[in-house]
Formats: sequence, structure tokens, C-alpha cells
Amino acid sequence: MIQSFAPGEVTPEQAMQIGEELCDRYLKGDYQYVIAVHHDKSHLHCHIIFNNTNLYNGLSFTTEHNQGRKNERAWAELREISDEICKEHGLSLIDPKGKGISYLELLKQQEGKSWKEKLRVRIAEVMLYSRDFADFLRNCTASGIEYVYTPKNKYKLKFKLSGDGQQRFTRAETLGEGFTVESITEQIAEIQEKLSAANVTPDMLIEPPKPVVPKTEPKPTQTVTAPTKPKQSAEPNTITEKSETARRKAAAEQVEKFFAARRARRQAQLDMLNATAAKPTEPKPEPSAPTPQPTPTESKAPEKKEDPWKAIRGMGRANEIIADLEAGGVMSFSELSGFFFNTPHSDDHTTELADLKKKFTAIDTLIAKMKHRDELEPVYKEYQGKSGWSQSRFKKKNAATIEDYEATVKYIKEHIKRYAVDGKQPTMLALLEKSNKLKSKWNRLNVEHTAFLTKRETAKKYTRQVRQYINEQQMKRECEQSRQRTQAKRRNKNALE
Repeated sequence: MIQSFAPGEVTPEQAMQIGEELCDRYLKGDYQYVIAVHHDKSHLHCHIIFNNTNLYNGLSFTTEHNQGRKNERAWAELREISDEICKEHGLSLIDPKGKGISYLELLKQQEGKSWKEKLRVRIAEVMLYSRDFADFLRNCTASGIEYVYTPKNKYKLKFKLSGDGQQRFTRAETLGEGFTVESITEQIAEIQEKLSAANVTPDMLIEPPKPVVPKTEPKPTQTVTAPTKPKQSAEPNTITEKSETARRKAAAEQVEKFFAARRARRQAQLDMLNATAAKPTEPKPEPSAPTPQPTPTESKAPEKKEDPWKAIRGMGRANEIIADLEAGGVMSFSELSGFFFNTPHSDDHTTELADLKKKFTAIDTLIAKMKHRDELEPVYKEYQGKSGWSQSRFKKKNAATIEDYEATVKYIKEHIKRYAVDGKQPTMLALLEKSNKLKSKWNRLNVEHTAFLTKRETAKKYTRQVRQYINEQQMKRECEQSRQRTQAKRRNKNALE
């Protein structure tokens, strides 16, 4: 087995400890094992070899643990156990990736022979001029797309291109996320919004316009002022045809652009991320151009200050990273290093905020109960003022109010004791002041906590990269020190000889 860690996240000792925990949980003490921590690459990793024979019963690991269905076999549990251990140590995990396309499908796409790609394009075209999902299914049949729609089944929708070489139906999920029943319904609704905003009906997109007819007669637009009446009667028809064709063409282009933008959403998001990563380079010239240039004594003063980012100045894209960190509130490398591990932070007020919220929520509930008691009290006093048959009759008519009042009074007696001062119960005004004080304290801490969360999220983007750089520099220094020690030993040996 090989257990790998993200660059700079663990030391060799920690990697060995985690590897031992993995073996103890996975092998349960029944099999011998050997662990070697390897650092020949940028990331540390453990090589693990274990004996296939059980120490106590002599059975093979394969026959004991690798029987039954695939999801029940031992190797299926290995990653789950490793992830649990890494979570306990505050380490990062690998996000599972979705299934990609096969190599054969990729080659067919490149050659233009992929029926799946043809099916995607055809379905996308049908969505453009469909009013809703039911209309979409009808248009699929008219466009040569066979479908099977079973809403009660796990896989609700299947497609097949009729007469195009496709032998079997393919599930909508295998075509991509944008071709499920829910996604198609959402896309049609968004397309309809775009069409209504452009004053275009779906019928205008069913039959594509024929540009040949209007393009052969561009000149009549210039002969509108001709004196002959027959031409004037014919010209408005050509003009309206041209305007109608142009309107349809513009609408079709707009909808096609809209749909293409939806399918290119991931690429657009990547471009946005790259753009935001490049923006912090702009404020960089400001610190390099100090304002007090005329006075040499003042320009020398900043040189005496120690650079707070000295430890990572040599790292690639250091200026961009530092500018982004400072924009997020992280002002020095020492402050950044406080986010390297999941250790408690002085600005993290999660527990305090939760405790304060619990306290003032309890007080607010008590105040609400006291107000509710005052609202019900007149009915209850009237009930107490009666006796005998009239009292029982009154109770039957107002049973819910009387029971509510008694339950409210009971709740107040149980919960107001904790707020008593010198044995006296607090008034509603005193409770309100106490709640307001707790809320004001919560607001103050929440401002600091929000700033801390911003710093933590900003630091998280570069933690792994910075730690990897620091570890690489440390390893270089250790290698250099080892080389110098070796040279010193050789010099001493030569001197003795």
C-alpha cells in the first residue's frame, strides 16, 4: 500500500504515526507489517508491506477479507479508513472526481462520428424552441429523437437517434449533467425567459429562415421613393419580409449565444478565477514608491524595518500572493503561519458566539412567555373569581386559555430562578436590559469573528503552497549543512593525515 500526503502538510514523524494508525485499524493486529516513509518527491508518502498470513489462525488475508461483493471487500474500506484518520489529524482529503468519457468516445468525438455528441447537439436544438418539458418530448419525436420517459423509475429518461447508427437507448445521465429531466426543465424555463425578453416566440425558431430570398433583393430598399404605384405596393412586402427575417435571425443568434454561454460556464468560471488572481498585481507599485523621496533621512528609515514577508519573498508569484493576503487581512508571514494547522485561534469566537446566542435567546423566550402570561391573566382571574357550577362551566368554555396560562406560569417559575438577584425575581425590564447587553457583546465579537473568517479563507488558498515552499527551503538548508559538515570532516581527515 502507498499512503500519500499533500506537500508540506506532515513531517516524516507524523507520516509514520498516521501510517501506523492505518495499519492498526486496517489489519487489526492480526498481520505483520513494515512501514517506510519516503521523501524522494515533493510530497511525503508511506510505503507499507504486510504479511498475507494471519499470525494466529494461519489463514490468508485474501480468503478472510476479500470475499463477497466488491463494496464489502477489504480494499474498498482502505480509503475510508485512511480518510477518517486524516480528518482526525486535520489533514486535507482528495475530492472524488466524476467519471470521464472513454478513450473510444474521445476518438469518435475528434473524428466527428460520436452519436452521443450528435444526440447532445440535437437535444440542445430541440430545447431552444420548446415551451415546456412536455412540448420538448413532442419536438424530440418530430426531430428524429426517440425517447423513453418513466418518471417513477430511477433512470427517468432515455434517448436514441432514430436511423443514425445508434443501437440502444442511452440514459440521459450518461450524456452529462445538463441532460437530466430536472436540468432540461430548468434550461427550457431560462430560454423562455430570454425569448420573452426579446419578444420572440418559440414558433419563430422551429423553421430556420431562408436568407436566399431576401438577400437577392437588397435594392428595393433604395427604391422606396419610386413614383410608380405597383412598385410601392410590392416594396412594403419585401421590407416586412426582410425585417421579419432579420428579427428571427437576431433572435436565433441571441438564443444560441445564451445556450452556448450556459455550456461554457465552467470555462468562464476558470477565466474569472484567473482574472481575480491576476488583479492583486496592480497595488504592488504603491509600496515601492515611497512618498517622502526628497528627504534622504526619511527614505532610509523604512529600510530598518524588517520585512514581514521575508520568509516567502523568493517564492513564485510572491508579490501577487502577498497582495491578496494583505487584501484579506493577513498582514505578515507569522500571522499566515497561524493558519497552517487546525489549532485554536484567539480571534475565533465560534464557541463564545454560540454561548451568547443561547443565553439571550433563553432570556428572549422568557420575556415572550411573561408577555403571553399578562395577555392570558384577565381570563384566568375571571375563572378564579367564580365558584361551583359557574366556575366549571366557565372552565369548559375557556379550557385552552386556562391550560395555556397555567403552562406558561409553570415555565416562568422554572426558568426565572437563574436570573434572580438576592433572592428577588427580576422584572421584565431587567431581563430586557440583560438581553440587550448580551446582544451588544455578541455583535462586537461577531465583527472580530467575521474578520477572522475572512482571513482564514484567504490564508487557506495559499497555505499548502507556502508550506511546501518553506519545507523545500528547509530541506535545502539541511542538505547544505550536511554538505558543509561532510567537507569539514574531509578537511580534518586530510589535515590529520
